[in-house]
Amino acid sequence: MMGITLAVLIPCEVILARAVHLGGLSQLFAAWPGLLLLIGALCYCIWRSYPKLIETCLLAIWAVLVTNTLSLLIQIAGRSPCPLIDQTLVSMDARVHFSTIYLMHLVAHVPAVKTALALVYALLSPFIIAAILIPTLRGRSDATHRYVLGIVIAAILTAALSAIWPAAGPWTTQDFRPTKAQAGVTAYLIRLKSSGPVDLDMNDAGIVSFPSFHVVLAILSAVALGTIRSLRVWAWALAGLICISAITTGWHYGIDILGGMILAIVTIIAIRWIPRAYS
Repeated sequence: MMGITLAVLIPCEVILARAVHLGGLSQLFAAWPGLLLLIGALCYCIWRSYPKLIETCLLAIWAVLVTNTLSLLIQIAGRSPCPLIDQTLVSMDARVHFSTIYLMHLVAHVPAVKTALALVYALLSPFIIAAILIPTLRGRSDATHRYVLGIVIAAILTAALSAIWPAAGPWTTQDFRPTKAQAGVTAYLIRLKSSGPVDLDMNDAGIVSFPSFHVVLAILSAVALGTIRSLRVWAWALAGLICISAITTGWHYGIDILGGMILAIVTIIAIRWIPRAYS
């Protein structure tokens, strides 16, 4: 299923990238050294007959291919002609008396908590790696299979939603100074919205505000790691903190977090239904 999905996605993305005048696709080849290393590790595990490690290497290879493929899809979505809806998102937050900047100021009064949540926000990447490797090594490769498939489904839905309802982030509508990374994302999103040709920028690929893909990945990672009973509480605790940190670091509106949670639930239902539908 993954092979068919990528075989369809990759050529479609290349065609779409050319149609929207998105260049610099050669940057996607930057992942090849790591991919070749994983292939070498796979060959070694096959030679030495390490079944669990073979499965782990295969899933890691799929994960690298999926990550690069979906990153391009998100940036193609950024080329949509739809205007930014930051004012709409901040208005929706205001209707339920929620404010990103208020929560940021509240956390700022406790520097230790602010620093801890900033570190938690950065833990998503190792959280994802753990969700790919640990279940497989513990004999739950089915959980990792569903996890990788879930990332594909969620990313496609996220790309579609962000193409229709694009947004930069709370720093564009609320009175706080963006970080260097946030300012870079805004500048890149503005370039993507321009009419002229634009080169792909993998360093500023996190251009989705609504729904929060950070939240989606955190929840899906918790579901995968939650198949191991001893890790269940810790995985969900970390996922919850990541969702909170997405606001306290100023990256997202409250409605972004809610949208990410709903999308994660839809994805979880989908990945549980698809294997039964094709069994």
